[in-house]
Amino acid sequence: MNPLLGGPCRGTNFFGLAACLAAGFLQVAQGASAPRPGGPPFNIVLFLVDDMGWMDSSVYGSTFYETPAMERLAREGMRFNEAYVQPLCSPTRATLMTGKDAATRLHMHQAITGASAKSPVVPPRARPDRIATWPESRVNLPLSERTIAEALRDGGYQTWHLGKWHLGSAQQFGPQKQGFERVIGAGGAGPSGGYFSANVPMLSPGPKGEYVCERLTREAEALLDQRDPARPFFMYLAHFNVHSPYMAKPELVEHFRQKADPDNPQHNPVMAAMLRSMDDSLAALLAKIDALGLANDTLFVFLSDNGGVHWSNRAVGLEEPTPPTSNLPLRGGKCCFYEGGIRVPMLVRLPGRVAAGSACDVPVHACDFYPTFVSYAGLKAEQDPALDGEDLTPLFEQQGGLKRDALFGHFPRATTLAGTMGGSWVRKGDYKMIRLWLAGPDGADAYELYNIKEDIGETRNLAADMPEKVAALDQRLGDWLAETGALLPQKNPAWNGASATVRPRLRSRPE
Repeated sequence: MNPLLGGPCRGTNFFGLAACLAAGFLQVAQGASAPRPGGPPFNIVLFLVDDMGWMDSSVYGSTFYETPAMERLAREGMRFNEAYVQPLCSPTRATLMTGKDAATRLHMHQAITGASAKSPVVPPRARPDRIATWPESRVNLPLSERTIAEALRDGGYQTWHLGKWHLGSAQQFGPQKQGFERVIGAGGAGPSGGYFSANVPMLSPGPKGEYVCERLTREAEALLDQRDPARPFFMYLAHFNVHSPYMAKPELVEHFRQKADPDNPQHNPVMAAMLRSMDDSLAALLAKIDALGLANDTLFVFLSDNGGVHWSNRAVGLEEPTPPTSNLPLRGGKCCFYEGGIRVPMLVRLPGRVAAGSACDVPVHACDFYPTFVSYAGLKAEQDPALDGEDLTPLFEQQGGLKRDALFGHFPRATTLAGTMGGSWVRKGDYKMIRLWLAGPDGADAYELYNIKEDIGETRNLAADMPEKVAALDQRLGDWLAETGALLPQKNPAWNGASATVRPRLRSRPE
């Protein structure tokens, strides 16, 4: 089998990529066949973690963090080693909900904040020392966009949202407006007021000192107990963990403080404790699904929304500023188009359909879950190039590869904390090319080329050695940006002449 066209996931290195470009917009067709002969559609659970990096789990090699429930999920299902998302919270969530690349098609490339949400878009802007002005960014998910929740609801599913929404005002653009029948929490970036006794829109107050991660878990368990057994369900549990503010249960912090080794790139006890609470939530939810006899009928997906925060940030309970985590050996982290910002943990379980203990090296993307969920719901897919994702069923069930041959990304804004210029990227085969907007001499674009298979840390820029490869990939990238209607950075009229190539040091870039 040609590895560039994809192959079965059996822990091999087959590669099946794609420009999140041509798949199909999925509309519900009542009466469509279920994905298993004579059986009802599968239940679907999407367990989304916030700001969890690819290396932030013992499943992917961390020796500091403890994630036994993730280990169990990996043993009972499939581990994806090259799952990609957007570099920030809101764009990934919009991509998950719509199956469209949010940064290009929806013009949502930055996180939504309370300040930005006061107008329909954040206008183009840049500091005087930045040569490029990043383009405008939408501050809500338009109600006109058809979401996966709407598709599944119209197909007869019970649809539940819990936790972080981060796609616009809870009242005007919340999950209840986008296809979710039950909403328990519709928060923004992080839990207002912190993780203890959090103030979250559409989440009723709980006991004083209640840890919000545990509260959302109990609410999820209650929804399962109260479900209509005659209808399948879609549960979207979007935890705030491990987003800032960094707050964890004291007994867990102390446990990891005793374990921490400053020579280990990962040694923040608060982050470790927050991850353990998230993992405890996962354990409880899996146990509830098993106890109700639903495991064989439920597609369970574990995912993070972007890479880990790798820059210094004073964590609660620590005397010295310690970066929340390290994504090593990956370069960069949240807000980066390097692997540390866009490659995340992903686990899938469906007994009898997804082989236990399997692994997959085929690159997949957040835009793929829309068509995948619709497929497992037994709903009909109608072709429309506006949808970017591809059905992952062949990978989950080891029946073949994917049709696409490249993946793309667009992050047109500069970020000081992460230390990056605005850029766009394409991954095809073993190679990943990045176009840094207006970052070269005299304001020209600059290019970086990496062999990801041989140089996962993106330390050796091959662009000067392989100009033909750069030109070919740049053509593909340009075609994709045009096709998807991407807004591009422009030269900053207020630029003060500072060097466009100067970037803050990436704290987790390998030396």
